[in-house]
Amino acid sequence: MICKLINVAVPDTIDERTINKKKPLNVYQMTENLRLGINAAVAIGCHIININPQSFLTGKLHLIMGMIWQILRIHLFKKINLKTTPEIICLALPGETMETVLKLSSEKILLRWLNYHLKAAKQTIVVKEIDEKLKDMVVFLHVLGQLDSSFNKSSLDSTDLKRRAADVLQGAHKQGVRSTINEEAMLQGNPKIYTMFCSLLFNANHGLHIEETRKKEVEKAALMDEAKSGTKEERTFLLWINSLNIEGVYINELYEEIKDGLTILKVINAIWPGAVVNGKYEKNPGTNRFKMLANGEYVCKLCKEKGLVTVSMRSSMLTESNPALVLGLIWQLMRANYLQIVGGKTEEELVAWANKTANKPPGIKNFKDPQLKTSLFLINLMSNMQPGIVDWSLVNEAKTNEEVELNAKYCLSIARKMGAKIFLSWEDIKTVRTSICLLYTSDAADDMQCVDLGGRRIIKKKKKK
Repeated sequence: MICKLINVAVPDTIDERTINKKKPLNVYQMTENLRLGINAAVAIGCHIININPQSFLTGKLHLIMGMIWQILRIHLFKKINLKTTPEIICLALPGETMETVLKLSSEKILLRWLNYHLKAAKQTIVVKEIDEKLKDMVVFLHVLGQLDSSFNKSSLDSTDLKRRAADVLQGAHKQGVRSTINEEAMLQGNPKIYTMFCSLLFNANHGLHIEETRKKEVEKAALMDEAKSGTKEERTFLLWINSLNIEGVYINELYEEIKDGLTILKVINAIWPGAVVNGKYEKNPGTNRFKMLANGEYVCKLCKEKGLVTVSMRSSMLTESNPALVLGLIWQLMRANYLQIVGGKTEEELVAWANKTANKPPGIKNFKDPQLKTSLFLINLMSNMQPGIVDWSLVNEAKTNEEVELNAKYCLSIARKMGAKIFLSWEDIKTVRTSICLLYTSDAADDMQCVDLGGRRIIKKKKKK
């Protein structure tokens, strides 16, 4: 169910051919499915802390529901952005630029949307948070009245909250909302239920209309939002930072949220504990440019001390959101992290390990080797690491683009099934992106039952005692 839910939220994240489906499933097969789902959830942006297959097998409900909510949230919010719904530009406040609207989270957009319709209904109510205060249904009744002029708001005159909730759900159903939310759920005061309801209603009929004179502005907004979503490389680095599970660090916008240098300093300290010394950086830089630059200078100093290439680095790179310099810095930190995990092996040693383990002559020369495009080397590597994990009847010779795509998708899902954390798409394998296709492993990591494959953590064979 988790795997299928992830594919609903973000289609094609999981190759469903890799899911163990034939019942009855044993504990090992269930664990494989859960491992696949959990690592796929990380790949689509869920913040997974202290959740593993055992959490599901032992029925730790609060952890399970927390993860399911994050997946649902991704699904519900995927249309609440300027690219998909450019009419959101109508929610800009007087004097606000499109850049400001672009920075709004989906939750903030929903709040503005509710208040937009409340204002249009000549109400003085202002919704500050989607919380238990909405349980009286008043806000929803007024919003539905704006979305449908024929909607009957007579229950506002009644103190019967159940009647109000029934009218709200009936009105939402008329707008196209199909949901299992019932009156009892609507009256519980659960913020997540209200967030879900608002998202469903927004997606069914947001009721935002743009004047003809603003259409060019809307087109520009949509293009800006597409640019804002960033490159695949940016998304990969953002997900990697979030996967470090650093206290107080979870970013949604890479450049915007690292400007003050604090996040990068926390990342450095996570990789090299104790590297960041109190008193040598600004803890509360705010929007003070001088304090942000001071933190940027300290970042450069620490990177140089740790042996990273700092020739092009400068203290203003984070504050100015310089894509080339920021991505170069984060890639070096990510690479250092993985090389540290595997005991400091060089890339040449990792290539040698991969060739020896895959045992498929002639092997790969480096991480730019064109044969990585077919995924056959990687699939063979995983098969030798965990015999039986690969169903070779699903693997093809990768002679056509379609076969290359199928192999790549299968390769990624098998890796996740083995325990991998993967922050890439099948296209990254097809195009042989060197920085993503790096394989990391270490025989010295005796206490780890896994190895890393470019951000993909794979279960490794236990050594015989």
